Amino acid sequence: MGEIDEVAGASPARAVFRHSVMTFGTRMAIVLVNIPTSILIARLLGAEGQGIYASAIAFPTMFAFIGLMGVDSAHTFLLSRRTHTVGQIGGQSLLVMALMSAIITPAYLVFIHFYHGASTPELRSVFSLAAVMIPVLLAKYLCVAFFLGLRRIRQFNLLNLAQAAILLALMLVNLFVVGGGPRGALVAYVLSEVAVIAYALVAIRRIAAGEPIITRPPPGMFRRSLVYGLQGHPGSILTHFTYRFDMFLVLSMLGVSAQGFYSISVLLAEKLSHIPQSVNVVLFPHVSSLSGDEANELTPRVTRNSLFLIILAGLALYAVSRPLLMLFYGSAFLPALKAFRILIPGIMALSVAKILSSDLSGRDRRLYLTISTAVAFAVNVGLCFAWIPRFGIEGAAWASTVAYSVQSGLMLVFFVRFSGCGVAETLLVNREDFALYAGLLRRLTTRGGRG
Repeated sequence: MGEIDEVAGASPARAVFRHSVMTFGTRMAIVLVNIPTSILIARLLGAEGQGIYASAIAFPTMFAFIGLMGVDSAHTFLLSRRTHTVGQIGGQSLLVMALMSAIITPAYLVFIHFYHGASTPELRSVFSLAAVMIPVLLAKYLCVAFFLGLRRIRQFNLLNLAQAAILLALMLVNLFVVGGGPRGALVAYVLSEVAVIAYALVAIRRIAAGEPIITRPPPGMFRRSLVYGLQGHPGSILTHFTYRFDMFLVLSMLGVSAQGFYSISVLLAEKLSHIPQSVNVVLFPHVSSLSGDEANELTPRVTRNSLFLIILAGLALYAVSRPLLMLFYGSAFLPALKAFRILIPGIMALSVAKILSSDLSGRDRRLYLTISTAVAFAVNVGLCFAWIPRFGIEGAAWASTVAYSVQSGLMLVFFVRFSGCGVAETLLVNREDFALYAGLLRRLTTRGGRG
């Protein structure tokens, strides 16, 4: 059958480690592709053009993510549990995409009409054009759910890498051949997403191995998907708001140029999140298929080692933050440096929440995510309103860092109470972990010597 996952027979820890490394390696390759894209946009469009482009991408992404109501996560969960076929998931995905597109797109256009930050005709025109992203993004999210649910991590990684490479090629055409500015950059982004959806559909058909990829969903499937999705979706929405609400307020309070600077700060600082996000996408389907005792052994080990690596990477990123910013974007973007540095410890702290949310989602306990992110969002909003007018984009960065730390602290409390695992066991590396690092280093050194 096409639904047999590609890691059958592997131990959970080994499979998570191997797939996390694979995903992280792919994300690093994507970074190497995305950096030239970001540099091109920032240097050729300036801070104002960068701000317009970043906002035009962020707003419809938020609407598509919210409107999906967690159905994509439910599809991943159902496929991981093997309770539904690829065809049933495909049939429901098609119906969900059509229904949600018809609802979310008009809602987005109404928002743009009344949004204070899009008060100029140029901004409103670009933001309105961005409405075409909504059905495209819905289709992409639902396609991604197939690869994660079937634990086809290799195809998932290729999908993301292909999108980055196609976007770079299209952005080169837009900026050097067409001269399309922010509007052309937006069109390039949309076309890159359409291209990877086509690739995903071909890959899904191949995985299905002759089985239909679209069949009628069974009675009760949509209700079950909504019940699962909505348990944690409010938390996911608030998480998304916590990550991006500061950008809304920066644009509204400080203007499009400040938004351009702040978007660069966020873009660079979030490079750290590739480590926990690589673990996040792999851990969720694995925990979904494990017993409670197996998950209690796996998740603390994954969390503490990921956090250790993130702290090392964060310290290194802080040390090279100024030369990195100068190299990539030039002195014109130096106003982004302070906010960039402030965000680094926040992203480091947030890694704990990202990883533990995968564990609790895999155990069908998504309500914990909703509670923790609701508190973090309230903290973020309050601090943004207090600090952005006074401290500018640095105030937005501090608000995010504090909110991320609160979210991770709460997620840790919930995980410890629910699983029975200890705080030290979850956060602090031990001798066994260092022995593992030493063994990996010896193997790499031996292989290098033989090469």
